[in-house]
Amino acid sequence: MSSLEWSNRQSGGSIITQTNNARLDLNLLTVIEAVMMERNVTRAAASLSMSQPAVSNALRRARKLTQDQLFLKVADGVQPTARMLAIWPELHRSLAVIRASIAPQQFDPRTDPTSFRIAVTDSLAAEAVCGITSRLRATSPYARIAFSFHTNASSLDGIERGTLDCAVGMFPALPRAIHVQSLRTDRYVCVMQRGHTLSQEMTLEQFAAASHVLATPSGSDLGVVDGWLSLDGRTRTIVAVVNHFAHALRIVGESDLLTCVPSGFLEGPGRMLVEQHDLVVRDLPFETEKLIYKLVWHERLHVHPAHQWFRSLVADICG
Repeated sequence: MSSLEWSNRQSGGSIITQTNNARLDLNLLTVIEAVMMERNVTRAAASLSMSQPAVSNALRRARKLTQDQLFLKVADGVQPTARMLAIWPELHRSLAVIRASIAPQQFDPRTDPTSFRIAVTDSLAAEAVCGITSRLRATSPYARIAFSFHTNASSLDGIERGTLDCAVGMFPALPRAIHVQSLRTDRYVCVMQRGHTLSQEMTLEQFAAASHVLATPSGSDLGVVDGWLSLDGRTRTIVAVVNHFAHALRIVGESDLLTCVPSGFLEGPGRMLVEQHDLVVRDLPFETEKLIYKLVWHERLHVHPAHQWFRSLVADICG
């Protein structure tokens, strides 16, 4: 390949033209991709099994070819330039297509060393992380699994950027390039101390007037339950926000606060906390929607044999 021209639809011009007869090694593209995904030259070098000077040298060549800095140094690594952000979607998609076109059509989990990267929502993580790892170890001993902290926004961003292969969460809205598979349904319930004044009977007015601890991985001041309450023109008093449902249950076990959690969490990892703190579980005193857990992934990995197999494993564990 003597030259390669990329079309950059967003910027309206080509990145590399044939006018300078420049040679573009595909290795440069994989280096750019790794730095973009890691946002750190040292980590990119490690992911590519290259030395840091080799990656830095490749970046210098890429900058000369593109006539752009591509990445700027920041305190904790590098950040992409506007030009890099513009070319990234097409670059990443093109590399995925190339890899898929030359990848073996037959996948053998017993010998394949593929690394998988996934984020799992907190309410399923305790059972899913252990289950996925154990099943993967038993069926694909050379594979590697890396789990990431999940929020709907961070997981979709990771899937778009390519730093995640798939994610399990609720995802109320999805971009067009994202594939989705429904896994299971659930519902929110209210949890409190057994001696709480609302442990026997609870009206909507009493629920809204009580003090609550909100569990949300995003750290937002409002959760799904608050959205449902707003439909009735109601709000509730949230006095504490935590990232994990287990933390919320522990707080409730030692206070007069209420918390709302998916019922499935209480049947799994949360059961011990309910028994330990002698907590009471009550239905919410208003109409709610079902929670739908979904497995999502990007179009570029849709037909990849290894990732198809891995998603089937995840769906079996989480569904």
